[in-house]
Amino acid sequence: MPNTPQGIDFYHTGLCRHPECIACRGGSLRPISFPAMAAHIHADGGMLFDTGYAEHFKTATQYFPEKLYALTTPVTFNQPSLKQQLGDKADTISKIFLSHLHADHIAGLKDFPEIEIICSQKALSLLENKISRFAKLKQGFLPQLLPNDFQQRLTLIEKFPQIKLSPDLRPFEYGYKIANGIIAIELSGHAKGHYGILSENVLLIADAAWQIENITQNRPPHWISSLVMDNYRQFQETLKKLQTLYSHNHDLIIIPSHCEKTLSSLWTKNENL
Repeated sequence: MPNTPQGIDFYHTGLCRHPECIACRGGSLRPISFPAMAAHIHADGGMLFDTGYAEHFKTATQYFPEKLYALTTPVTFNQPSLKQQLGDKADTISKIFLSHLHADHIAGLKDFPEIEIICSQKALSLLENKISRFAKLKQGFLPQLLPNDFQQRLTLIEKFPQIKLSPDLRPFEYGYKIANGIIAIELSGHAKGHYGILSENVLLIADAAWQIENITQNRPPHWISSLVMDNYRQFQETLKKLQTLYSHNHDLIIIPSHCEKTLSSLWTKNENL
C-alpha cells in the first residue's frame, strides 16, 4: 500500500465475521473480520464518509423481520461510538456523505443531528419506494436508522456540479464536485446509488470491493455474494474498472470500507479513550 493518506482519519465502528472465501476467490473457509469503517475527511470544514455501526443497530433489529439482519450478520461492538472517538472533532463536522444506505454505513447517523447529509437519488429511492419491510431488509436497508428529519437535511449528489475527471482516473470519466478537493464517483452494483469519494490521492470505495485483493490480484468475491448485491453485473463492471485504474495509477490509495488488511494500519488512535 502507498504512504498513509494525509488529511483523513479512519475509525473502527464494529465488525462482523464471514468466511474468507465469500469475500475473495481462492480464500479459505476460516472466518475473517469485516470491520465497518467511517472516515473523517478534513478538507472543506470537515466531512464524514459514512457513520458505520452504532448501538442504534441493536435497537433497529430487536424485532422481526429486521432481527433477521442481526441473526445472519452478528455484529461485534468493541470500541466507543464514532462520536465518542471523534471527541471535539465531532463539532467540526459540516457534512455527512453516505456511500449507500446499508445499515453498516448509516447506523451512527442519529448521533450527528442537524448536520447536512449527502447521498444519491438512487439510494433515496429505497426510502421513497412503497415496498415491504422484507423487501427493504433484503436490500440491507433499515429505515429505523434514519433520523426523522433525514430528508429535510438531505442534499442529493446529483445536485452538485458534474465534472470531467483527469485522465489518470480512467476508466472513470465523470464525478460530482461535493466540496473543494472532494469528488463523488459512482461505483454502481453493490447497492442502489453506491458512490465513493476521491480526496486528493485517496479513493474511498466503500463496498465496491470487500478485500483489496479483489482489485490488486483479480480475486473477486464468490458468486454467492450476488445474492446481496443490487446488480451483480454492474458490480463486476465496477470492479473491473477499479482493477484497470489500479494497474496504471499506483499513486492512488484505494481503500475499501471492510478490508481489515488495508484498514489495520489506518485506524485513528485516540489517547483519551
